[in-house]
Amino acid sequence: MTLATNTAHTKTWQLGNIVYVAASRQLQCSGQQLYLEPRQHKLLLVLLHNALQVVSREQLIDTVWDGRIVSEGAINRAISMLRKALSSLDPQTEYIETLPKLGYRLRQHATVITLVPETSQPTVSKSSTPRLWLGSTLLATALCGMAIWFIITQASPQLSASGATPHTSFKGRESQLSSNSEANALLYQRTADNGNNQIWLNTLDDNQHQMLTDDATDSRYAVLSPDAKAFAFVAYTENSCKIMLQPISQTTEPGSQRELHQCPIDNIPMLSWRADGKVLYLRQRADKTQPYQLYQLVVATGKLRQLTLLPANYSGQGDTALAASTTSGRMALLRYLSPDNTELLLVDSNNGQIKTSQSLPINATALTWYNDNILLLSAGKTVYQYHIDRAQLIPLYQAADPIDSLTVLGNTLYYSSTEVHADIWQADSTGAISERINSSRLDTMPRLSHDGTQLAFLSTRQGHYQLWLQQANGALRLLTELPGQPGFIRHEWSPDDKKLLFSKDGAAYQVDVASGALHTLLPGEKQVMVANWGEDINSLIYSSQRDGDWQLWLHDIANGNEHKITERGGYSGRIWHGQLYFSKYHHDGLWFKDLRTGNEELLLAQFDKINWLNWQLDDGLLHYYQPDKGIYQLDLTTGDSKLLVSEPSQFVRHFSVRQGLAVFGRHSDVQGDIYRLPLTLVYKKPLQ
Repeated sequence: MTLATNTAHTKTWQLGNIVYVAASRQLQCSGQQLYLEPRQHKLLLVLLHNALQVVSREQLIDTVWDGRIVSEGAINRAISMLRKALSSLDPQTEYIETLPKLGYRLRQHATVITLVPETSQPTVSKSSTPRLWLGSTLLATALCGMAIWFIITQASPQLSASGATPHTSFKGRESQLSSNSEANALLYQRTADNGNNQIWLNTLDDNQHQMLTDDATDSRYAVLSPDAKAFAFVAYTENSCKIMLQPISQTTEPGSQRELHQCPIDNIPMLSWRADGKVLYLRQRADKTQPYQLYQLVVATGKLRQLTLLPANYSGQGDTALAASTTSGRMALLRYLSPDNTELLLVDSNNGQIKTSQSLPINATALTWYNDNILLLSAGKTVYQYHIDRAQLIPLYQAADPIDSLTVLGNTLYYSSTEVHADIWQADSTGAISERINSSRLDTMPRLSHDGTQLAFLSTRQGHYQLWLQQANGALRLLTELPGQPGFIRHEWSPDDKKLLFSKDGAAYQVDVASGALHTLLPGEKQVMVANWGEDINSLIYSSQRDGDWQLWLHDIANGNEHKITERGGYSGRIWHGQLYFSKYHHDGLWFKDLRTGNEELLLAQFDKINWLNWQLDDGLLHYYQPDKGIYQLDLTTGDSKLLVSEPSQFVRHFSVRQGLAVFGRHSDVQGDIYRLPLTLVYKKPLQ
């Protein structure tokens, strides 16, 4: 079966209360407009040409998919998307009827109202009644249609969003959303009372929520199969990380889960299904010192194959998020570049070949497909739309709290948003713990001055990250706004407690504590990551990967001279008595280097690489963190080691120790809900 004429794609149709302008793939009703993606456009044309008649699945495959082999789920999803598009404009009318074992039928009359030939003005369709008044009416309609057609073809489709409404409001956190091809089921993870996560299924037709895993195992990062008959998830125990497959039924029998793959324990895999449900895609890394890369996992055999390979000089978190297209065979990837930049890659989902890539000026952490041409990405509290055909990133919506996952069902975006609060606590030499700084937002990264009388910290109490100061008398004041886009920074006091040093966007800055004045020490071209003061206020040590891998540099502030002080890797370093103590990016451990002889040796093996953020060295006393244990002190002169503060509950892993006093961050109970955000595809003229 083929479409009736070559001009099928240029007709304008009246379908019930809806007008369909085929030339622009646009539905119109009561002043509202909606744009169809190409697959739904072809599907609607077939139904329009066969209005009130049954169209079989075989006919749809022949015309819409050009005879290619497609899954039943793909057809169901296309019908569901089209049905939801029509319903969003005219919810009172049923347009598409499903006839079991027969096919589908358009229930409303369809009439051609104008025809726009390729080389002529719009004319009245030959099927029109030849009455003068009707002809005049149709001519006016045709001219109006021509004007609409001209405007649309000169404009660009763009998503708009109305206000979001809560979809869940359970106690605790719901996150990690995924959906099926039919767009009628939502899978998510939910925190249980014992701290483990469980997988839940929400069927949208009746809004029922079904628990799929118990709380005996920590189950995370689940994805719903395209046909909604199973889901894959990650099961964590103390010493294992496994990707599991579980069927979905009203009562899941014990032992029905099947292990697909055992992943390295230091992994957060992040999964995505191929459209046929036979292959899973996941990110994986060898250990926490290595970046994530994309892999393909065959469900039937458990065979794992690597798809992406990072550049030889790459140093970062790797492939941080992924989403497989359900129609085009493409995979969208987010790759970490810097705290404020992400690379978006479109790759062939079969072989990992990069089709296109673009650097985006945002720290994007999640993405999903809206249609074959539009991706939705989240960065912090903001949702962006990315148009593939014109490589354009456009802000779409600003949420109240940071967004951690998102998925599209029909013309609605569902996203999970987490509300996080953190306060600053202190522990004195007796071990007594008390709250020191609190607000309704994030107060974190505490840094005590060397004399222990002042506390610098980051806070979002005014809606974005700022650097604040608690003075010796306990009074709080805003010290400075941060340069560029507000974001997280790591800062530290100068040896004389008169300045604070931090790095951001590749540059190094100092803040005068008395005045709050901000001064650039090193430009962004230096690619500064971690910056520490040298032995005095006249020098600083910083890490940069501008030579290929992370190395440490010693910079003289007075004359601008600098030289590299590591050759085999360095990430966070400090100098004491003329000797360099430093960590590395790719390895756990604290190293010692004699700067006179160049000899380098491992000083402390039980030094987790996450210590780059907090470790201190003052007068031979080293303070560092051991995961799940707490904050330790090592006397480099005597070799004596002791536990200063056992790891507090809800520890944020930000701390500082001075004068026998330890300050640290603690988060409150995390609350996260799911929201739904209606989307509309409209036309806007491109900027000249």
